[in-house]
Amino acid sequence: MVMAAQLLAIPERVSGCVVECGAFKGGSTANLSLAAALVGRELHVFDSFAGLPAPERDDSANRIPHLREMHTYEAGMYAGSELEVRANVERHGQIGVCHFHKGWFEETLPTFEEPLVLAFLDVDLRSSLRTCVRALWPQLVPGGRMFVHEAPHLEISSLFFDEAWWRENLDAGAPGLIGAGSGLGLAAAAGGWRSWIGYAVKLTEDGYTVRRG
Repeated sequence: MVMAAQLLAIPERVSGCVVECGAFKGGSTANLSLAAALVGRELHVFDSFAGLPAPERDDSANRIPHLREMHTYEAGMYAGSELEVRANVERHGQIGVCHFHKGWFEETLPTFEEPLVLAFLDVDLRSSLRTCVRALWPQLVPGGRMFVHEAPHLEISSLFFDEAWWRENLDAGAPGLIGAGSGLGLAAAAGGWRSWIGYAVKLTEDGYTVRRG
């Protein structure tokens, strides 16, 4: 609903599509397709449809400090076939606005050059996140938002505060991540309100966001 509300707030005169990286079984894809169809935008879905790649050495585990949890990963986790994802979107979403890009992110994203107004990255691995951000951040319109699913994960959220990485890879300042640490406060939990998502806002060249309307 947070992402749908963001899409509804973007004026029609601002051109751009919606991008999802990491579809799993297609649940979020179906939801995003409904929101994209409602505002007349296309949804581009990037996934290997074979699960996660083999984690690099620094990607084998992500820490969630406030929960004292560590999430581990291995090749093939979170696999959903393209056929399965398409079937779920056809049943619960709007398949007509969807374009599917099958393959590893480093193979499919570099040739994607369309402007986008919103991206949702549910990629689990920091190496995959780096690939997605490098490819998609330049295409994101000023004032657009890049949502991530693992906002409480230290290894994921910290990338959005890594000034050196952003300067070296994107010639831009680190945007930070709203919701870093505990996620946006969307659901009641022990000790406060939490969720798994957060987002970064792309600023204009003068360092300000674009007002809607």
